[in-house]
Amino acid sequence: MEDGSAINEISKVMPSSYADCIIMGYDVTNKQSFEDIKTYWIDKIKNRSNIDLIYLLGNKIDLKDKIEVDENEAKEFADKNNIKYFQISVKNDINIQNFINDLKMNIETIDDNSPKLYGNPSKERYKVIFLGDSGVGAKTCLINRLVSIIYDDLTPSSNGASFASKFIKIKNGKEFLIDIWDTAGQEKYRGLNKHFLINTNCVILGYDCTRRESFDNIKNFWYQYVNDNAKVDLIYLIANKIDCADDEAVSEDEAKNYSKEKNMRYFPVSCKENIGIKEFWNDLCAECIKI
Repeated sequence: MEDGSAINEISKVMPSSYADCIIMGYDVTNKQSFEDIKTYWIDKIKNRSNIDLIYLLGNKIDLKDKIEVDENEAKEFADKNNIKYFQISVKNDINIQNFINDLKMNIETIDDNSPKLYGNPSKERYKVIFLGDSGVGAKTCLINRLVSIIYDDLTPSSNGASFASKFIKIKNGKEFLIDIWDTAGQEKYRGLNKHFLINTNCVILGYDCTRRESFDNIKNFWYQYVNDNAKVDLIYLIANKIDCADDEAVSEDEAKNYSKEKNMRYFPVSCKENIGIKEFWNDLCAECIKI
């Protein structure tokens, strides 16, 4: 969300017909990030999307001495193209709630013929959010595996959040949509993550089994963070990089015991070697439709 890079990744995995809303973000201290948004808008969205609800977010307004994009310029672009515009600071949590409130209000007015929205009792759509330290590989890389069956060890960590959707059809013919949010683990984005927890059906806490700190942070921060900011009954604990057995810093027994203590569902996986991914995904789908 912080710049235009996430938009390119989203467009690869989420056809615009699946979306109710498009959010374009740029860095107000980086003129090029705003120019990239304008180029992307013209080339990819303006004449190819049937989506009426589109937002433009200018981040880092707390850095007043470094601003390169004038607010009036951004507003003029947004007004001209019927885009809703908000200036925000993810770091200082400025104007985030106003944006979330506006988004929620407008989403709720979308035609009922679209896929059912979060919290709808018809249970045709589920929201899944990934949380955990940055760089553990159990979030962005795992989503790539789930959505596009692709592994890329050069995949960058998320800035803010990115999003993908996947339609699922089960044996009885029922179809539903799983919306997957990949959040940033860096401390400066944690104020934003709590907003993405709104109406979440499932939380996935991921750690790197070769990095003790990433597991300890699940225990000392992330698990409590979820409970402080959301009411979620379905929580997974995912251990990535089990292919690196020689470098293991957290034993499977320890992780299993902790997940059992906290009533979480535990799955060890390797995104690189595609181990345990299918088992985890099948369990996630089965559990979601029980909610």
